[in-house]
Amino acid sequence: MWQIPRVIVNRMFGHAQRMLPNECVGVLSGTGHTITGWHPLTNADADPSRFLADPQEQITLFKQLRDAGQQVVALYHSHPDGDAEPSEKDLAEAYYPEALYLIVAMGTEGCLDLSAHLIQDGKAIAQKVAITEA
Repeated sequence: MWQIPRVIVNRMFGHAQRMLPNECVGVLSGTGHTITGWHPLTNADADPSRFLADPQEQITLFKQLRDAGQQVVALYHSHPDGDAEPSEKDLAEAYYPEALYLIVAMGTEGCLDLSAHLIQDGKAIAQKVAITEA
């Protein structure tokens, strides 16, 4: 089972809210299935219903994580107007089959939702995530 600290979940929700009406994007680091780090990235896509992590920020972050002995455990983004399920574009553009994909949905009635999937060969496989206090 994947593990993520509540404080990081709260940071993802906050990031998604601050980026409205645009999508947010970021990376979660750690080891194995345990998330320990939160790394928001700039959305370089001008279309508010899409995301593209700033390529230079992403390259720099991946190098820093590698140098620190950390792994990219998960990638997250938001759906400001949609649900927490991967879109067709999400499925087609999932380039890290070992990473967990988290989607923060902002909801239309003030509700926040979070889903977790492995995306492999264009198919989403729902994953269980334990939200921890540490």
